[in-house]
Amino acid sequence: MPASGATSGEAVATALKPSSRRALVSLAYRLASQLSLVAVLAVLVIVFSTLRPESFFTGANFEGIGVNQIVVVFAAIGLLAPLIVGELDLSIGYVIGLSQAMVVGLMAKEGLSVPVAITLTLVACLFVGLVNGTLVVRLGINSLITTLAVGSILYGVVIWYTGGTVISENVPLSFQGIANNDFLSLPLAIWYGIALLVVFEVLLSFKPLGRRMYAVGGNRRAAELVGIRVRAITVGAFAASALVSGIGGIIIASRLGSAQPELGPQFLLPAYAAAFLGATTIRPGRFNPLGTVVAVYLVAVLVAGLQNVGVPSWGEYMVDGAALIVGVALASWLVKLREERARRDQLRVFEESAREVSAGLAAGPAASGAASGSSGEHKLGSREVGKT
Repeated sequence: MPASGATSGEAVATALKPSSRRALVSLAYRLASQLSLVAVLAVLVIVFSTLRPESFFTGANFEGIGVNQIVVVFAAIGLLAPLIVGELDLSIGYVIGLSQAMVVGLMAKEGLSVPVAITLTLVACLFVGLVNGTLVVRLGINSLITTLAVGSILYGVVIWYTGGTVISENVPLSFQGIANNDFLSLPLAIWYGIALLVVFEVLLSFKPLGRRMYAVGGNRRAAELVGIRVRAITVGAFAASALVSGIGGIIIASRLGSAQPELGPQFLLPAYAAAFLGATTIRPGRFNPLGTVVAVYLVAVLVAGLQNVGVPSWGEYMVDGAALIVGVALASWLVKLREERARRDQLRVFEESAREVSAGLAAGPAASGAASGSSGEHKLGSREVGKT
């Protein structure tokens, strides 16, 4: 009897081992895919800090990297909204340019107060986003064409309004303090970025609106069939993108204390690179805010490190381009991999269900035969008793 119990225990342990190994492998794969970009960022910091400890591994350098990339953070996180619903927005850089020129111009040229200038600027940016969304949804124009055309119009408006020159006079000091003052030993610009990250993480990860946005991007027709207002969400995504980019424009205008006629379009490529590269980490295969921020600073640390070791400034453009290519390729591969794993899981569940059904069908006749056999024995016994 004990031997039988030991044999049963060994059988159970043997049966559990493969599933345990699968679980461990799955956990290791999930952690590696979620934290790979974070690990690369840490390695870059260690390498460049070792190579140039006197210039790279300093508080001033890290603070400079953090502040200088805040506008890219705003542009990239704002860009996530249209990307999640399956659209492109190429106007974000031009919206940044419009925002920084308009907010400074309204104060310096028109004499408006800081709150009024900021409010009117944000309203204008929101209007641009609504125009983008309406053209895409109502007229059916491709989002790439729409936003590229709108961006070109905005660029012309900025050149006209600024006269092609820098506006730097009569900019209130109170406006410049919006991004340059400190809070708890950190520049306010960094706190704005943290607040934006928290808002988008909560919205996309824990709120129904976020789930609906991912549903629209995953399968628009299916989203419509379950009652999701696809058109409204798409227009809202473009509006959110423009609004967030507009806030980024106000922040950079505050930091510079001026309006630059050529400023804005150069943020487009870094934003796209960060959005797609960020989709390979934290929640692989999905556009997500935290992964996007990690990607922004990974590229920034790489560029700063290369410049510290003597690479010319043109290396930044090469890094941005390479990051975009790598990000798109990895994000596409992860999406395909996730779909394949989902299909395999569904197939495994189906096979297990089929085995259970087959076992049930096989057990049915056996139980039926046993029942009929016992019934026959009972009848035979009854006849014998009767004869006796």
